[in-house]
Amino acid sequence: RTDRARMAAPPPPPQWQPQQEGVQQILQLLTEYRMPGVDQQQMYQRLQQCAKIPDFNNYLAFILTQGEGTQDEIRQTAGLLLKNNLKTGWQSTEPAHQAYIQRALLPALGHPNRFLRHTVGTALSMITRAVGPRGWPGLYTTLAQILEQPPDAHHVDGALDCVYKACEELNGRLDEQVQGMPEGSAAGLLISRLLPLMANPDVGIRRTALGSVNLMVPSWPNTHAAAMDTYLQGLFQLANDGDNGVRKHVCSGIVSLLYRAPEKLVPNIRDVITYMIEMTNFGDEDVALESCEFWAAFCEADLDRDTVEVLREFTPKLIPMLLTNMAYAEDDEEVLNAEDDEANAGRADRDQDIKPSFRGQKDKGSGLGEGAGGEQGGDDDEYDDDDDEEAAQWNLRKSSANGLDVMSNLFGDELLPMILPVVEQRLRDANWRLRESAILALGAVAEGCSGGLAQYVPQLIEFLVPSLDDARPMVRSIACWTLSRFSRWVVQMTFAPHPGDPAPPTAEQGKGFVNNILGGLLRRGGDHNKHVQAAACGALATFTQEIGEDVAPWLGPTVQALAQAIATYQRKNMRSVYDAVATLCESAGECVRTADVARALLPPLLQKWEAGGDAQPDLYNLLECVTSVVMGVGLGAQEYAAAVFARALQLARHQLALREQAEANPDSDVPYEPDHVVAALDLLSGVADGMGAACEALIAANAPALREVMIASVSDPYSPGIRRSAFALVGDVAKSGAGSHVAPSLPQIFECAAANLQPKMVQAYNMSVCNNACWSAGEIALAFPPETVAPYVPVLCGAFVQVLNMTMINRSLGENAAIALGRFAARCPEQLASGFGELCGPWCGALRRLRDGQEKEQAFAGLVRLVQLNPQGAVGDQMVSMMNAIASWQFVRDQTLHANLLQLMQGYEQMLGAEQWAQLANALGPAVQRKLGNFANINQKR
Repeated sequence: RTDRARMAAPPPPPQWQPQQEGVQQILQLLTEYRMPGVDQQQMYQRLQQCAKIPDFNNYLAFILTQGEGTQDEIRQTAGLLLKNNLKTGWQSTEPAHQAYIQRALLPALGHPNRFLRHTVGTALSMITRAVGPRGWPGLYTTLAQILEQPPDAHHVDGALDCVYKACEELNGRLDEQVQGMPEGSAAGLLISRLLPLMANPDVGIRRTALGSVNLMVPSWPNTHAAAMDTYLQGLFQLANDGDNGVRKHVCSGIVSLLYRAPEKLVPNIRDVITYMIEMTNFGDEDVALESCEFWAAFCEADLDRDTVEVLREFTPKLIPMLLTNMAYAEDDEEVLNAEDDEANAGRADRDQDIKPSFRGQKDKGSGLGEGAGGEQGGDDDEYDDDDDEEAAQWNLRKSSANGLDVMSNLFGDELLPMILPVVEQRLRDANWRLRESAILALGAVAEGCSGGLAQYVPQLIEFLVPSLDDARPMVRSIACWTLSRFSRWVVQMTFAPHPGDPAPPTAEQGKGFVNNILGGLLRRGGDHNKHVQAAACGALATFTQEIGEDVAPWLGPTVQALAQAIATYQRKNMRSVYDAVATLCESAGECVRTADVARALLPPLLQKWEAGGDAQPDLYNLLECVTSVVMGVGLGAQEYAAAVFARALQLARHQLALREQAEANPDSDVPYEPDHVVAALDLLSGVADGMGAACEALIAANAPALREVMIASVSDPYSPGIRRSAFALVGDVAKSGAGSHVAPSLPQIFECAAANLQPKMVQAYNMSVCNNACWSAGEIALAFPPETVAPYVPVLCGAFVQVLNMTMINRSLGENAAIALGRFAARCPEQLASGFGELCGPWCGALRRLRDGQEKEQAFAGLVRLVQLNPQGAVGDQMVSMMNAIASWQFVRDQTLHANLLQLMQGYEQMLGAEQWAQLANALGPAVQRKLGNFANINQKR
């Protein structure tokens, strides 16, 4: 007999345990960081380098949650650093380390120290941000259990704090259905536990519970619709709560309901309006600010006419109140800073004057322009770079102006009799604060009351232009903004609406206004006060965007003034002038595509780059501006293109080499800057896009290095921004006609594109990467012959179809996937024809949402090719989707495509026969039937 030895099951991997030496080293670093006088930037860079150690976050979690005997301030510092690391690095954290961090954090929600348990809540919210509602369902069941059966007061406070912060991070997503979760979703699970806490005698509990429910209103699950009545009753019961924090949340909740379920407020709308007026006049600034948001929300809500009429009754009382609130307070920080600038003109900027900047998402292809409960305790923002300057400066004055702006769009000119007498009186007042508020009011209603103001606009402009030279900087600043608000009116009275149309009869008067306004704004761009400089640049950007190509007669002085600002502004306002330059180059069309514009703008920008080097703090903003100029001037930048391309490529290669060094030596202090890689890639894209076919020689001369950068960037394991910009570069190079030079790298590029379109990667943090991966793949399909792209059809097109089949997919991603699929279908239809039946329905569902244009035509050309090869694929339910997609056309520029679509419909009518065709027509409905019936004549409208 042969005995078979049983194989022992492998033992479970040992749970992670901290090494005491490692704990002590990190504690020493954190201690040094908090010492007065230490170089905090250098220390922070050391901590960031430590973040690359695989289990560094485990140590931070251990110190935060189990570091008894360590100073609480040090433990909180560890937690805040952990929060920042989780915010950007959770997805790349090893699963075993993720599990340890989750196990360590959850029990610490009940820590006796309030600041520490709130820091734990902050760290947990970063995990929810990274994984979404479905990624960690156990967190929500644990939080719900604590709220329902609290072990003690510390746990309730910690759980509520965590819930609030998770709601902030997952705004609008908590109603996603989670399989196996009680009550179906995180929102459903938590709402039923939070509503009773709104009546808790502890003010902190009811304040945070109410704040959390408010945040879930946008994602209130349909399964809990009845609970919204309980929520509304709770709001009304708390309306006169003795705590101002609760009142603030009551006002916020009412505003949220206006957007989510306005019908709930309609029966009591008169009382609600009365209450919100009282709260806007309330002595507490936070309550007044939150209630003031109601007026804009009311005007934007989906309300019936009778309900809107109720607000009209209150306007005689409401409008003067808003105008009163629009005057600067005596101690307004913005005023104090501007007056300080006035008294200290030319003083060098300090580091604390420079606010954080925010990176724009450079998505390609379709969809462009389309992604607390009171005292939360602790210095949660010590390491946070998300302090949005605009949000920080939002105040009652700005909210009142916004409310007046939106209200004027609803009620129009009928508000002017209530506004103009007050404005007229204030414009003559010796108090500059009242004069400034009157100019602000004019700007706020400039668009909504444009009809009634039309007769006064010439006099208003004649008054406002001299206000640009007022002695007070805030008056000069607001005059810039208000003049920019009249830019559309000035453009309409000056220029023909379309090229070739006759000029309007007011053209000569309008040109005088343009002269005065542009001249005044350019003059204020050279103001000695930095606050005024920034306002002038913002107004100039608005004005040039509105005037577009008609800026040509004023282009010379505008460009020269901007070039002078680039050369003379200090760092604080450099971003403002960069934005004005970029807007001009993006809006002015053909008139900036000259060597003269390039010679005026590029030398001072390139001098900034040369003087500051590749390590300057604002390099990203500088190169972003250079990119806009290069794209805008096009071939006008030819004499600079080679040097710019080489310098950008060198920067990208250098930074990617630093990334490798940092990976190999995580303990070293390597100055790797991912943002600089993004800036370099975007600039390379800008050269390819602006130069078009003329950049072929440049790309050919640098092909090996360019391919190296592309591959290293599309495969970057850490930064979605780098991958996003890398795919944009791939697409722009292919589109320029120089794609043959990147052909050897297509296998790696397509592999990375497909990897970024897998379900686990189709997340909010990676959405711009997904968009650009689709777009670049589609551009390659257009640029290369079928035999080159054919090997990649199964994997890539499978990924496109997978995206199209996802529920609640980002609209722009669905559109880009549909376009890319159409381009591959047009190139390699034989490989897709057999699966046409499976992909037809979701594909056509996305095609119908596309705007008419070349991309839509290319996508439909692919659809036609698949129908020609496999007409049976669309028979059945898919036929309704296809006909809806065809009916979405307003105008088909490509006559061959138009004829093919007509032939397609006629072919199916014959194939289906009269009875089935009639059934299809009934399923489509009368509106679509009419569109299809008129499809043959669709182009005759033009």
